[in-house]
Amino acid sequence: MARRTYKDKMPRDWFLQNSFYVRYMIREATSVFIGLWMLNLTFGLIRLSQGEAAWNAWVALQSDIWMIEFSGITLGMALYHTWTWFAISPRAMPARIAGRKVDPALVARGQWAGFVVASVLVLWILL
Repeated sequence: MARRTYKDKMPRDWFLQNSFYVRYMIREATSVFIGLWMLNLTFGLIRLSQGEAAWNAWVALQSDIWMIEFSGITLGMALYHTWTWFAISPRAMPARIAGRKVDPALVARGQWAGFVVASVLVLWILL
């Protein structure tokens, strides 16, 4: 008698049945937008190396309404990704100082403080 092969009965929308998995899948989907934004910046660097006319064409492309919308969506995705990462990381890798476990909320506040300081520093340099 031949054995029957195993067939997984997991539905395609299995992650929609649990809100934790939905948030996880949204978090993972944010990486697609970040990757596309990095491709855009890489393309800008390539255009910069091709001369002033190519660079000005890329800069003009960035002022189109669809690129502004894409940038806004990507910023929202990046902030969501940051928010969830700062919430997960203290629990995924608990910090210890002198053998004692550090409160995860304290670690998350430290991460947000570093984020704010880095953001202000970048804005100060750019403006």
